[in-house]
Amino acid sequence: MLKLINKIYRKDNLTVDIINALTSKLTDSENKINDIYKQIFLNYSTWYVDLKENEMAITKRSDNITKRRNIVKTRLLGVGTATKQMLEGTVNSVDGVIVSVGFNDMTVIITFVYAENNKFITFALDTLKDIIPYHLDLFFIYEHIKWEELNRVAWGAVKNYTWGEINESVEGTVEKGLSPEF
Repeated sequence: MLKLINKIYRKDNLTVDIINALTSKLTDSENKINDIYKQIFLNYSTWYVDLKENEMAITKRSDNITKRRNIVKTRLLGVGTATKQMLEGTVNSVDGVIVSVGFNDMTVIITFVYAENNKFITFALDTLKDIIPYHLDLFFIYEHIKWEELNRVAWGAVKNYTWGEINESVEGTVEKGLSPEF
């Protein structure tokens, strides 16, 4: 900014001090504008997540900003009629979760196609329970789950399955046994 004024004024200490103060204020204003612009995009937001959580009455359960962003994003997407596309889009917005949704009579069948090493699967299940109308039943199928992810399931609950069946697919019974932090 100093280069934009006449050479005579560049040597004046008062003028230099005024220009330095203006430059500092303009830089601060530019940084604040850039921060507000960044908050528009939920994937990069920081303090805006707090505002959205308060607006949506979401209780802050974690200090992990990525998890909190996913909770807000999923809640924003999960509004309206519970159609196949809406349910899949909402749950698939959670990091590391890929689901397929099907319907059979009054049952919504949620097939977890991919949920490997995902810390947000419990949140995905809770979100589905919040979105789906109460008169419909939920049935979960885990197509892709590792043995170590069954760490809290009692042996009695899975002893009727062979090792191959457990590796390939475990249906419904595993939901309460999954650790929320796996």
